[in-house]
Amino acid sequence: MKKKEWIAVLVIALISALALLLMKVLPKNAQNTFNPDGSMNKPTEEAKGSWIAVVNRNRVILYFDSGVDGEYTVEGNVSEMVIEVADGSWHVKDVACYDYTCKNMGWVSEDSILPIICLPNDIVIIDAATADNMISEGTNGN
Repeated sequence: MKKKEWIAVLVIALISALALLLMKVLPKNAQNTFNPDGSMNKPTEEAKGSWIAVVNRNRVILYFDSGVDGEYTVEGNVSEMVIEVADGSWHVKDVACYDYTCKNMGWVSEDSILPIICLPNDIVIIDAATADNMISEGTNGN
């Protein structure tokens, strides 16, 4: 091999080693780990507020912490849905379906009686414990 080829191979090897090192050193985000069925793993760290689950077709597609302000976009059956979290409450900020009931429900929190439900997108936004019960009952045929 020529000198330039050796240098190219060495640079590629160093970049690969650096990428592997960064993947091992950087903390893993529990919200981005998935099960084989495509559902998300429930976060293991303590939430600042409560863990809230976004359920689509009997599987959790997103967990978010109600105590952390942010915006999340999920894909439903019909369209994308943007969920906004602020001051311990959440609401559907934007959705491009034909119903808009979920968007018109307004802000909800842990104290709210009803979850946010979007029938066209087949999405329910509910606390994580209730979502776990709902999914386990659905998969057991009860």
